[in-house]
Amino acid sequence: MKAIILAAGKGTRLKKYHNLPKGLLKFGKNKISILERLCAILKKNKFKKIVIITGYKNKLIERKIGKVAQYIYYPGFRNNNNLQTLLAAKKELNEGFYCFFADLIFDEKIIKKLIEKKSNACLTIDTKKILSGTMRIKKKQDKIIGVGSHIPTKNGDGNFIGIAKFSKPGALLLKSHLMREKNNKKDYYTHVINKIIEEKKIVNFFDCKRYFWKEIDTYKDLCDMKAVINKKKFKYWPL
Repeated sequence: MKAIILAAGKGTRLKKYHNLPKGLLKFGKNKISILERLCAILKKNKFKKIVIITGYKNKLIERKIGKVAQYIYYPGFRNNNNLQTLLAAKKELNEGFYCFFADLIFDEKIIKKLIEKKSNACLTIDTKKILSGTMRIKKKQDKIIGVGSHIPTKNGDGNFIGIAKFSKPGALLLKSHLMREKNNKKDYYTHVINKIIEEKKIVNFFDCKRYFWKEIDTYKDLCDMKAVINKKKFKYWPL
């Protein structure tokens, strides 16, 4: 199994408090970064290849994570969104892979459950949360019918948490749509998921509503996550 981690962003909303890539935020008594924890989870679950797409302060990530992963540097990170970040790894999209946001902390059971899902394209969602400032989803039965921040909170059926799985056919389909959007500098890669859905291709989901997850975007997110760990409401480390 292969994992691709999107870690090129600047983390603008946290820059005042943390002038490093968000994936290097550290938590717990052991001061383990989000990326270190994610790579440990992936190795524990038999992922053979981990590819991290870097941008902002890329060398810091490479030094911290080391030979556990391979790296692709995306130089356009300052002006473009993660559609272009993922497209920077187009040579890696010829086979099945799992895609992760680098600022996501989650219960490792989510990975175990996602591995069991059989689908060409599968998004991990949480139907208990419909949050502003995030990727909402619309679903019908067992299928995703829309994903993105354009979906009003009041109309959402849940949130996309930032983990997706693609089989080889799904990866090739995703790649073809990313290539068509090679000049699209503003959108997240979920934009092409909607294009795939428009072609009547099936995108399934795994609902992780029973499991903990948190994306670290703001200072409040950072403080809330530290509080959760300090109160021992979530086991961050050791795994």
